[in-house]
Amino acid sequence: MKRGNRLTTFLNRWRKRRVDPATGETTETVTTETVETGKTPETVMEAAAVKHKNRAPVIAAGIILLTLATLLGLAFAPGARDSSVGRTIRFWEKAPPPEPAVPAGQLAMEVEQARTENPGGTIMIDPATAEALGLQTFEVEARAFDQQVRTTGRVTVDERRVTQVHTKVDGYIEETFGNFEGQQIRKGQPLFTIYSPELLASQQEYLIALRARGDFVKSEFEVVKRAGTTLVEASRRRLQLFDVTPEKIRELERTGNPSKTVTLYAPASGVVTERTAFPGMRVTPETQLYTLADLSTIWVEADVYESDLPNISVGTTTELILPNGETATGRIAYINPFVVPESRTARARIEVANPGLRLKPGMFVNVSLRSVQPPQVIVPRDAVLATGTRYLVLVAGENGRFMLREITTKGQNGEFYLVQSGVNVRDRVARNIQFLIDSETQLREAVDSQTGGGASPNKSGNSSGGMQGMPGM
Repeated sequence: MKRGNRLTTFLNRWRKRRVDPATGETTETVTTETVETGKTPETVMEAAAVKHKNRAPVIAAGIILLTLATLLGLAFAPGARDSSVGRTIRFWEKAPPPEPAVPAGQLAMEVEQARTENPGGTIMIDPATAEALGLQTFEVEARAFDQQVRTTGRVTVDERRVTQVHTKVDGYIEETFGNFEGQQIRKGQPLFTIYSPELLASQQEYLIALRARGDFVKSEFEVVKRAGTTLVEASRRRLQLFDVTPEKIRELERTGNPSKTVTLYAPASGVVTERTAFPGMRVTPETQLYTLADLSTIWVEADVYESDLPNISVGTTTELILPNGETATGRIAYINPFVVPESRTARARIEVANPGLRLKPGMFVNVSLRSVQPPQVIVPRDAVLATGTRYLVLVAGENGRFMLREITTKGQNGEFYLVQSGVNVRDRVARNIQFLIDSETQLREAVDSQTGGGASPNKSGNSSGGMQGMPGM
C-alpha cells in the first residue's frame, strides 16, 4: 500500500465519574472509541499549524486592545487622572501651572507693605551679618590715571626736511658728485657741473658791466656815474639768482675770464633718496635732478583705534621700541582728523630726534603712548551692578544702612569705573555687590525694585536672616 493511502487510527477515550446521592459511592465509566481516517500524520500536523497561525493575529490584536484600554483607564479614570502617569499619557494637554509657594495675594501684600515701610529702598545689614558675608567697602576717591596706549608705527621721512634740486637755466650736465641713492650729502657740497649758454652769457654781461662802470665813473654827470654802478649790481644779482656762488663771482672779477661750466652745490644736507642727474644729460628748470631727505629728525606714523583717541593729544609723550630692543622718545606733533573706515583707526604723527640715524624710513617700531589725565572719580568694577541700561552701586550710610544708587559712567580704566555723577568723593560703596545679591534675598528684591525685576540673577536661596527692613527677612 502506498504511503499516501495509509490509514491512520485515532483512539478516543472518555472517563466519566458518578456519585450516588443515597449511598455516596462513586462509579467510574471508561468509554473507548477507535476512529480511522485516510489522512496521513503530516497532513494532520500541517492542518494544526495552519489553525494555530490563523489564531496569532487575533491574539496580538486582543493584547493591543487590552493595553490601550488599560492606558485610557489610567489617563481618564477619576482616581488616576491627576496622577503623574495620567498626565504623561495625556501628552497633548498642557501641564498645569505650579502651585504658588504662598497663598494668592500674600506676596503682593508683603511687597506693598515693604514699600510702605521702606520707600527709599534702604537695606539694613547688622554687623554680624556683614562679618559673615565678608562685606567690604571702598571709599570713593579721585585719581589721576596715566593712560597708556600701545600700537605699532612706521618710520617715515619728515616731509618738512625734503629738498628737491633743480637748475634755474637750460644746459647740459658735465660731471656729477652725487652718484647714488643713499649717499649722505652735506649742505654746500658740490653736486654737479653744468654748461649753460645762458650762464656763460650772464658772466660776459657782468664783465662788460664792470668795464662800463670804470668808464662811467669818469663822466661829469652824476646820473651817468650811478648808471654804471646800477648796471653792475643788476648783472651780479642775475648771477646770484642762477645759483652762482659769491666765491665764483669774485673769481670772475679777479680773472676777467668767464667759465664754460659752473658748479652747483647742495642747498641742504640729507641723504640722496632719488637721483636723475647723469653726465651729458640735457636739463631744464623743470627737471628734478636730486631729492635730498634730512633724517636727523624723522616721523613715526602710528595707527590709533578710535576708542583710544580720547586718551591722546598733541604733545603726548611717546616711547618707541626698536627691533633691536633699543628705545627712543618723541612726542605727538599731529593727529589726523579723519578715521580710516576699513581699520577704524586715525593716524598720529610722532616727531622723533634721530641721532646716528638709528631709525630708518620703512622700519616698524612698537609705540607706547602715555597721557596723564586730570583726576577723576572712580569706583571698583566689583562694586558696580551693570544691568545693561543702568549702573547701580550700594552706598553705605549710618548705622548699617545701605542705599542703592544709580551712577553715570564715562568709561573704564583697568579695575575701575570712571564716574561722571551719582557718587561723591569719600562716599563708601559695598564691594562684591554681585555676590551679595546672589547671597541675600532682600538685596535681590531691592535691586529688582530698582531695575524692574530683570537685573539680579534668577537664583533661589534662603535669607540669612541678618538683613532688616523688608518682610520675611
